[in-house]
Amino acid sequence: MKPEELVKILNRDVIKGNLELYQSLLDTTNEATDPVWKGILPIYINFSREEKEIFLKFLKIVEINTLSHVLGILDGTTYADGIEQDFILTVENDDKKINEDLQDLFLELIEEE
Repeated sequence: MKPEELVKILNRDVIKGNLELYQSLLDTTNEATDPVWKGILPIYINFSREEKEIFLKFLKIVEINTLSHVLGILDGTTYADGIEQDFILTVENDDKKINEDLQDLFLELIEEE
């Protein structure tokens, strides 16, 4: 697997997939037991259509920043307290390291969208 393929898959499944799931849950759920969902549902339900779009765009930014930060940690370009060694990310049956530019590739992909 090439690093470019990995970031495309992560973008599709983690960013877009989760965002679609959250939107679907927010649009179709009327009651919840989880305290966080119980708190956000009444707010979201009372949002105007424009406010809902803005809220979902904010969630997307949070997801992108979070994934970017994790990729930076895996690449060794973002500091994380307690991580003193470099990660070596490979795929089965291939020893080629794929985590040197994942964060940059991911951010370039996001900018292209």
